[in-house]
Amino acid sequence: MDKDSIKWSLLVTVFYGFCSGSMNFINKFVLSVWSFHAPTTIMFSQMTFLAFGLHMLKMSGRASLVNYDKDSAKSFLPLTIIYSLNSVMSLSALTGMNIPMYNAIRRCVPIASLILGLFMLRKHKPSMNITLSVMMITAGTFIAAAGDLDFEFKAYLYGISSVMSQALYLNTLQRLEMENKLGALSISYINSINCLPVMLSMVFATGEWKSLATFPHWHNPAFLVTFVVLVLYGCLFTYSMFLCTTCTSALTTSLVGVAKSAITTTVGMYAFGGVVATSMMIIGQTVNLLGATFYAYEKYRIRVAKNNGPPIQRIESATLELGHDLKSDADLFKYVKKENGAEKI
Repeated sequence: MDKDSIKWSLLVTVFYGFCSGSMNFINKFVLSVWSFHAPTTIMFSQMTFLAFGLHMLKMSGRASLVNYDKDSAKSFLPLTIIYSLNSVMSLSALTGMNIPMYNAIRRCVPIASLILGLFMLRKHKPSMNITLSVMMITAGTFIAAAGDLDFEFKAYLYGISSVMSQALYLNTLQRLEMENKLGALSISYINSINCLPVMLSMVFATGEWKSLATFPHWHNPAFLVTFVVLVLYGCLFTYSMFLCTTCTSALTTSLVGVAKSAITTTVGMYAFGGVVATSMMIIGQTVNLLGATFYAYEKYRIRVAKNNGPPIQRIESATLELGHDLKSDADLFKYVKKENGAEKI
């Protein structure tokens, strides 16, 4: 990977981390301060605006997107269902939790993503150091959670479900990107259209439409402005997540979320009523950050070794990074030719 590619990956990672971190506070503000307990409606509104906006860009020629047809809709249906469930579960969990404890639960995504990646993407077993760093992050999560658990069974059940669905969703997304070779905008376009009937069905199936009819703040300009900002920002966040996953990896995206949650946890200690910082929470946060730092160092060390190694070493590294073996001698030749220009082996 050249310097420009590394810079682009870093920029995408920071962009996703910023969008993801700030999204938690906007969601919490609407769900708690305005008592708008309609997570499916929020997601339906975001997907409607995203689908319409991308379609307009496609029609005007400002964005090169694949056509939405029966085949593309069918191939992305598993992703759509997982994405819809994950989004609603996450918002439902945030409704009953403070931000630090919500982050504590969500920090378990990396280890779930790591395990699922071994099966879904046919990846080789991660190095011992990578595995250790992810385990440190997860262990720190549990230590911090043990120090500040304002337990609400329903909210925590939603939180655990969102962890599993998030890991499944990230690995499914990366697998589809590998198989279809689509960019982040095309994936966002197909997924947003697919989500509309799924989300609308969930609004009626859960009875959420009844609470919408009696919500008292529909005529309040402040709420309407906040809701529009939430919808627009949700579209930006969805795109940033697709972009980060397709440009890096499902595990990297998960780890960015962990690093982001460490920052938002600190801010969340004082937002929306505040949370008491116990010694267990501080110890857990420290272990978590050490694990994230260890992971970043190990990924950097592996990348440097790949770039400086001989051609055959880079070929082996490519099969690991792609998540599957090169399927034929012809594929192998094309890859080596690409790596070495006109040089032959």
